[in-house]
Amino acid sequence: METVDASHPRTPVQRDWYWFLGRLGQTLITLGILMFLFVGYQLWGTGIEESQAQDRLASQFERLNTQAIITVPSSSDDGTSSVPSDTTDSNAPLIVDEGDAIAVIEIPRIGVTKYVVAGVAPDDLKKGPGHFPSTPQPGHLGNMAIAGHRTTYGEPFRNIDQLELGDEIIVTDIQGREFTYVVDSQKIVGPSDSYVVATTDPNVARLTLTTCHPEFSASERLIVSAVLDTAVSTPVDDKPFVYAKFVDADERRPLPSDDSIVADNGGNSEASIEVTDAAVGLADEYDTFSRGWFSDSAAWPHVIGWVLVQSVVIALGWYLARRSRRWIGVAAAVLPFFVVLYFVFQNVNRLLPPNL
Repeated sequence: METVDASHPRTPVQRDWYWFLGRLGQTLITLGILMFLFVGYQLWGTGIEESQAQDRLASQFERLNTQAIITVPSSSDDGTSSVPSDTTDSNAPLIVDEGDAIAVIEIPRIGVTKYVVAGVAPDDLKKGPGHFPSTPQPGHLGNMAIAGHRTTYGEPFRNIDQLELGDEIIVTDIQGREFTYVVDSQKIVGPSDSYVVATTDPNVARLTLTTCHPEFSASERLIVSAVLDTAVSTPVDDKPFVYAKFVDADERRPLPSDDSIVADNGGNSEASIEVTDAAVGLADEYDTFSRGWFSDSAAWPHVIGWVLVQSVVIALGWYLARRSRRWIGVAAAVLPFFVVLYFVFQNVNRLLPPNL
């Protein structure tokens, strides 16, 4: 005769319409909670990641200030590239990779002080504001352009719409030289109007800040422009760094000598950029925030992998809850669940448009 454990009586489950409706309700509530947590990650979790990245950039920036100068390739008399192997040029700039710290930007009006990274790829802008590689360096003639997030990853440019004419923006390069720019215009342009980061007057040193507009969207771009205050900033000719991708080690055609692209805006918003390889590259750089859903296909294996790990954590918690008291299974699984969930969100975030 079959015995029944009185401590764990079995109650037949009535799988009628109400049972399925209840399971649907539980599923929707769970999805709602997960979406709420993901929004929290977007607003605060990404800010924590950016803060940690800024700490690392601070150490790197200090190291670059004291680091021995690295020799960069130079051109020989016949126009070909020559790469010194054992020599050191004390006047040569540092070679930097995209994502490295190359400057500090301070905006007193809105209380922003951030380390600026080289490059404007999505991974670069997760660390802080990014310098457009094809634009001039701090203090140089031409239009230096810097992009930054407005709502996530520390939201460095969230309040640049509050800047007024005459406000100062201070940029310090890796040699410790300070350049003060004065805001002289602010406008909103279309997402493909890359002329705003091109140089319109090669005889004037300018700074352009660009971010998404409106908040939580990339339908437009908010542009803040400033001109170098020559009374407190000394014009410079030497460049403290050079992008590794621009080093002509493979006899590639170099960019223009001033590293800037000249555009003729013609006094209207339908500006045209000189059609050169460099101009096309600048347009691609400006297109960072225009990438859509699932643009980072390399994220899929990571998302699937972490979701599988999360499934294992839930299964183990459920198993412990079935084999012992329920609260033991929940207690054992709750910490691993949230740790793994963080990595799930981190990789799912890579599938979203960069402007979110």
